[in-house]
Amino acid sequence: MCAGVRILARDTSLDRRETDPAPVRSEPVERVAPVEASGLFRALRASVSFRDLWFGTLVTNTAFWMYQIAVGWLALDLTDSPFFVGLTGFAGGIPLLFLALPTGVIIDRVDRRTVLLCAQTGIMLISLAFAVLVITGAIAPWSILLLSFLYGSVMAFIFPTRNAMVPALVERSLIRNAVGLNAAGQNATRVFGPSIAGVMIALVGAGGTFALAAVMQIAALFWTSRVPKSPRDRPKVVSSVLGSVSEGVAVIARDRFLTGLILLATIATVLIMPYINLLPVFARDELNLGATGLGLLMACTGVGSVIGALAVAGWRRLAEIPGIQIISAALFTATVLVFAITPQPIVAALLLLAAGAASAALMSINNTVLQLQVDDAVRGRVLSIYMLTWGLLPLGQLPIGACADAFGAPAAVVGASTLALVCIAVLTVCFPSLRD
Repeated sequence: MCAGVRILARDTSLDRRETDPAPVRSEPVERVAPVEASGLFRALRASVSFRDLWFGTLVTNTAFWMYQIAVGWLALDLTDSPFFVGLTGFAGGIPLLFLALPTGVIIDRVDRRTVLLCAQTGIMLISLAFAVLVITGAIAPWSILLLSFLYGSVMAFIFPTRNAMVPALVERSLIRNAVGLNAAGQNATRVFGPSIAGVMIALVGAGGTFALAAVMQIAALFWTSRVPKSPRDRPKVVSSVLGSVSEGVAVIARDRFLTGLILLATIATVLIMPYINLLPVFARDELNLGATGLGLLMACTGVGSVIGALAVAGWRRLAEIPGIQIISAALFTATVLVFAITPQPIVAALLLLAAGAASAALMSINNTVLQLQVDDAVRGRVLSIYMLTWGLLPLGQLPIGACADAFGAPAAVVGASTLALVCIAVLTVCFPSLRD
């Protein structure tokens, strides 16, 4: 079987999941009804609980992308420094580097819905604090960095917790579709969120945008509260925190395909994804667009991401194409490289559309492989290790932001993209399983 969906070598206790009777869930059966669903949205029709989680994800992520646009524009407007824009991204991303592994242990030990509700409440309060400081004129560079750090710390819990909840809410046969729809929903918000933020900034400023993002979290809390608690049949974790983390690392380290997958995600995160933080610079200084134009550029990446994620959810054979992860990563890198040197807004928008599709396909396929191959007892830890690659984002944001300050944003992104293509080529040679 092809690498994208092959069954990995693992403990026999995990293999028994294929044959043992499904464990009794802690919620009534009708919450995850074993109906025969078909079509692109079959997981949403089959599971009420997954549908509730999905709607909550839509609202939370829409508010998240509104925040991203608002804080980037605020940082640039307040300091007129591309480096500070990168530093703001660094402050928001660095918590994930340190919290990803302990977060995985927590969500494998504590009810996942409770973790998610607490984290969403924290995001609401931080967005509200941003709104108050901006509206009252008390905002300062140091407060942007501090609140960005707190926001990133809370988001370190939200991303892996939501992903870890998905398999428990749908039948195993629907996991691939559910993961794809979950990714499609998250990426769809990259269309709505930036577009709303661009219009809001133009109409009421960054302060009003933060206020709306805070209010939206109330709706997210409502949908999340409807999701059932974690199944009580999950094995109780008795090892130490360090031992629990080691178990998650061992699951990945035992298989070179998963190791290569993690390294590929790291390349994309460190060298390519920082371009998003520089979009305010590209929009204002290279493409002569304002806040509304910035929102539209971000929306283009979102539209592309929806296309890529829906392709994974609806086209079952896509994940079976040999080397699909390598192909997606290379396309993502190449389109970002060309985007960095184009002076035409329309061409730039189309390139961002393609970049969004390639990056979403890469992430969705990676996430699907991990969800299908990892037992629920360690799923939170393994997904947190995968999310740790996102924690490395600041390691790219800071130097690429500094290079943008010194040499210009186009030169910084072109240099990083070229290095990424070289790393992808080396990874393809060193990890043959990624191209099989």
